[in-house]
This record gives sequence, C-alpha cells and structure tokens, in this order.
Amino acid sequence: MVNVFNFIAFQLVWFISIFSAAANSSHYALLATALFIIFQLALSPWKKTDIKLILLGLSAGMLLDTVWLNLDLMNYIDKTFIHVAPWWIGCLWINFMLTLNHSLSWLQRKPVLLGLLCIVAAPLSYYAGSEAGAVSLNTPFLALAVVSISWALWIPLLMQIANHWRHKEETEHA
Repeated sequence: MVNVFNFIAFQLVWFISIFSAAANSSHYALLATALFIIFQLALSPWKKTDIKLILLGLSAGMLLDTVWLNLDLMNYIDKTFIHVAPWWIGCLWINFMLTLNHSLSWLQRKPVLLGLLCIVAAPLSYYAGSEAGAVSLNTPFLALAVVSISWALWIPLLMQIANHWRHKEETEHA
C-alpha cells in the first residue's frame, strides 16, 4: 500500500511541478515536494537512505539539467537563474529519487530493464513538460535523444546506489 501511495504522490508532484512552472508559479512545486518528503519519510523504513538519495539526486540531477541548459538543448520558462536549471527541476529530481526504494524498487535488480524503460520514459517526461509549457526543447530530437541516453545510463547507476545504501541500512538495523 505504501508503494501505491508513493506512485500516486510521485505523479501528483510531477503534475503540480510542471503545470505550476508553466504558469510561472513554481512555488507550488516546492510545497508539493516538501509535503511528499514529509509523508514519504514518515512511512519509509529506509529514512537515511532516502535522505541521501534526495541529496544525491538533487545535486546530480540539477547538474545534469544545468549542463543541458548550457548546451542549449533546452530552455526553461522560469528564468530565475540564467545559467542554472530552475529550482522546480530540483523538486522533480527529489520527487523521482523518492521512488527508487519504493514504487520503483521492483527494478532494483533489473538494470537493463530499468535502462530500457528510461530510454522511453525520460524523453516522454521532458516532451510532456515542453507541451505543458514549462520547458522548450531547442532541437527536440537531439534534446530528447540526449535525455534518453543520459537517463538510460544514469538512472540504473542511481538505482544501484539506492540498493547498496538500502541494504547497508537494513544490515545496520538487523
């Protein structure tokens, strides 16, 4: 049941973040993300792991999206920071990281399948964000190909890290 909550909350935070960013009201993304963090950590048996994943995903994800921004693959509607991805992107990365040990945990021992899913799901997510008006893809095919390949490589590695930290936390409590 907790994984069902995690999946629904993930989807809800994604929609709130994208549509509030498109409406130039991205403070709703921060509020939705904060609520998701609070509830997920309250329910999670792997609190330390989830907190570390939040920090890793936030820093690495923001770096990745900032690189894409500076390579001129995409532009964000939110221009709070000129050469840095907007903070609502960080909310999306936090949101995603909170699924690794929960609703996406069934993929922890299936890195190839996870990579293949990322090839499809990641560009669809960015494309949906562009259709909603939160981001513009300067050269759509190239931008989505880069997103697809990046996620196919990066997310299985993040999942491996999540699995390692989770196992370590479980052994500490045993």
